Amino acid sequence: MTPQHGAGSHRVGLLVLLAVFSLLCMFFSTTADAQTPAPASAAEYRLAAGDAVRITLEARISERGLVSYPQLGNIKISGLSMSAAEALVAESLKSRSFVRAPQVSVLVTQVRGNQASVLGQVNRPGRYPIEVADLRLSDLLAMAGGIAANGADTVVLAGTRGGQRIREEVDLSNVFRSATGDDDLMVLNGDVVYVRESQF
Repeated sequence: MTPQHGAGSHRVGLLVLLAVFSLLCMFFSTTADAQTPAPASAAEYRLAAGDAVRITLEARISERGLVSYPQLGNIKISGLSMSAAEALVAESLKSRSFVRAPQVSVLVTQVRGNQASVLGQVNRPGRYPIEVADLRLSDLLAMAGGIAANGADTVVLAGTRGGQRIREEVDLSNVFRSATGDDDLMVLNGDVVYVRESQF
């Protein structure tokens, strides 16, 4: 094999390798987009300690055919929405000149950081993940299998709002009668819902 022929084979091999890499980048980017659910409302889920996330990076191949995989160290994303976390990682990549125009996708694979507890007279008491930003009391009770046969119509929601402890008694009949949904309280991380036993 002549040196010129060897160089040509090397270039062809490099082009094939780059084409395969580009196809893989597009595949994983499409897969991540398909798995990312559309937001249920304007409010976004906020990441919390304990959540498992998958961060994928779509990067442009440089003129030299290279893609740098970033070594960014520790980046705090707890408390951020997924779009804010994506922007933070992308900005870190850009500011350190790893990638010229990074496209970052964050997907939550397991929710463990944001949870609420349901205790008392429900069919499945326990701790439940808060996977959406606007989880309501009725949603949480449904996750717990609903009120048990001996459960009362009034439930207690205890938690923290603005650094202050709160305790709200909610009449479930009002929740389902209300046209505005004001009585169907929003459930936040760390809330505890207690369903008393009926006195009748």
